[in-house]
Amino acid sequence: MAVTYGFYDSVSNDRLYNAIQMSSIFDGIITDGVFENVGEALATINGTGMQVIVKDGRAWFDRTWTLNDTDMTLAIAASDLVNPRIDTVVLEVNASVGVRANSIKVITGTPAGVPSAPILTNTSEIHQHALAYVYVAAGVTSIILANVTDLTGTIDCPFTTVPSANNPGGNGADVLEVQVFL
Repeated sequence: MAVTYGFYDSVSNDRLYNAIQMSSIFDGIITDGVFENVGEALATINGTGMQVIVKDGRAWFDRTWTLNDTDMTLAIAASDLVNPRIDTVVLEVNASVGVRANSIKVITGTPAGVPSAPILTNTSEIHQHALAYVYVAAGVTSIILANVTDLTGTIDCPFTTVPSANNPGGNGADVLEVQVFL
């Protein structure tokens, strides 16, 4: 393994850094997750009709940051007339060359007598992180709050943490507090 270092000003393009090198300075400082104390921590609630709302907040996943600075309304596909399904609201990190972007979207589940949440994509380029599950009952025309399971702050979508001497893995015991200076 070679010694890695940074950052120095470039002279005649002799110092070029990529996004992974820039964001790797946070390795060991914070863990992947949603910032608990920024906005409303990307909480998901029901909206009007067949919609859910992802509240404002910030996340750090896969060495990238995502900021949602206002309520984001997402459409839920029409319900099946016979069977229920479970949809998943995700924060997607897409590092593929043609995309290189993060997004928040709904992955529509498959209707079934006993539905299960859709399998999320987790490849070398695309990672989907579940923010919420939405139970879509058969024949409904609106989503009620009781059918939205917000996952932020759970093992499925943890809050960003800081490793410490008592908690070297940063598994949630020490929550990172962020102050924003304007």
